[in-house]
Amino acid sequence: MNRSHLLRVLGDIIVERKLEGSPLKVAIDGRSASGKTTLADELGGLIRSSGFQVLRPSLDGFHHRREHRYRQGKYSARGYYQDAFDYESAIEYALKPLTQNTFPALCHHVSLDLRTDLPSDAAPVSVGAQTILLFDGVFLMRAELNGYWDLRILVEVDSKTSISRALARDAGATDPAELARKYEVRYEPAWRIYLHTDFPHTKADIIVENTDVARPEIVKCL
Repeated sequence: MNRSHLLRVLGDIIVERKLEGSPLKVAIDGRSASGKTTLADELGGLIRSSGFQVLRPSLDGFHHRREHRYRQGKYSARGYYQDAFDYESAIEYALKPLTQNTFPALCHHVSLDLRTDLPSDAAPVSVGAQTILLFDGVFLMRAELNGYWDLRILVEVDSKTSISRALARDAGATDPAELARKYEVRYEPAWRIYLHTDFPHTKADIIVENTDVARPEIVKCL
């Protein structure tokens, strides 16, 4: 299918899952540079046009501080899987407020400012019961988070595509050799740990094959 068709199909599924008086919490999971953030942003624009409030945080806003993130080593794959993200903050500041029945509620998009390595001072967002949360990130179907989602979307690309996209996307930000090493030694092996530990393919309600971004395919839809 072409991309606009994919967006219409996913948008319709998300809106149909939304219950009156209760926010809908959607996880958009996938390995690095799979296209999950782009997909979430595109869906956000489409769903807003249908009259819903859309909240668009990312797990990248809920990192642990640098000392904690790298306590197993700068290139440790297990360290990335175990130590990179602050799931307690993601739950407390973004997921729990949308799970309760009192609205409006206050949600945060971020807990840590990565530039300063200090708690973020960004103001919370007031949300109502008509909110649809589109939350993107890696490892979203871990046990710590999985029970909070009402819909789980997994965005699939192979490891070669992931690394080549990441290098093209981030090329100006850091040394290419250093960047390639991080993806090949830390991020991609951490994703494989996740696959064999948390089984996201079995938990996902929808799997999107996104190697060809112009012509993605839905390969699983429950």
